[in-house]
Amino acid sequence: MNAAISLVETPLMPVTVAQLGAGPPVVYLHDVLFDQVASDGGVPLVLDLLSASHTVFAPALPGFNDLRQLALVDDVEDYVLLLADLLAVLSLEKPHVVGTGLGGWIAAELAVYRPDSLRTLTLIDAFGLRVEDHPTARFFDAAAPNPLGGRREVREMVFAEPDGAVALELMPDFPDDVSNERFFTNVHAAARLGWSPPAFYDPKLCSRLGRIVVPTHIIWGSADAVVDVDHGRAYEAGIQNASLTIFEAAGHAITVERPHDLAEAVSAFIDLHD
Repeated sequence: MNAAISLVETPLMPVTVAQLGAGPPVVYLHDVLFDQVASDGGVPLVLDLLSASHTVFAPALPGFNDLRQLALVDDVEDYVLLLADLLAVLSLEKPHVVGTGLGGWIAAELAVYRPDSLRTLTLIDAFGLRVEDHPTARFFDAAAPNPLGGRREVREMVFAEPDGAVALELMPDFPDDVSNERFFTNVHAAARLGWSPPAFYDPKLCSRLGRIVVPTHIIWGSADAVVDVDHGRAYEAGIQNASLTIFEAAGHAITVERPHDLAEAVSAFIDLHD
């Protein structure tokens, strides 16, 4: 399935939004790799599956489609305000919000700052927290250009089975030029929030999780080597009405490693609270 792509004007910047499916509205915030809708409307399988019974709105986070947008955002609060404005422009009142990785962090912050703006929250392998003795992996070190070529270090970090067929197909050792350009564009865009210390987390977020009052489902890959499962447990402990589901033999790339299981778990939670 291909999504309908539109450019939505907000007070801060125009946002590219993909829309597909029919049913209760779900806003999906993507991670750094693998689950963003392509510029031609090509949809990752997990979103295709979610759209079978939901209307999925999948905005591109700042910089992922146009690096010039990064000049307009400084910190996570800017991303939250942008998202709040986007929901208002789209007339989405209390949608279900799903976020993976980087998008999960922004979704959690939205639920902290605007607790009345969403119906449920689903966090999948989300960044955002500092967990004692469980630091977030040094993703940008692994993702840096390698004079010898190769993408193995990143692949080992994000996949539970780095030499499996899915991992090698989506992240070969020597990708073509188009894939390389997309990879480094995404890494550059993610660095706006994740590069400078504190990398990939908000030191205030953990103490503010009690402000999240909507039903929350936390989903984690047991083999996530980027933000390990203790981050999921910290989210569960900090949010009043939260449950945690752990997928065995899944890593940070859970959206492409377990798309059917993931879509089923997300849909079941949303339908329970719709």
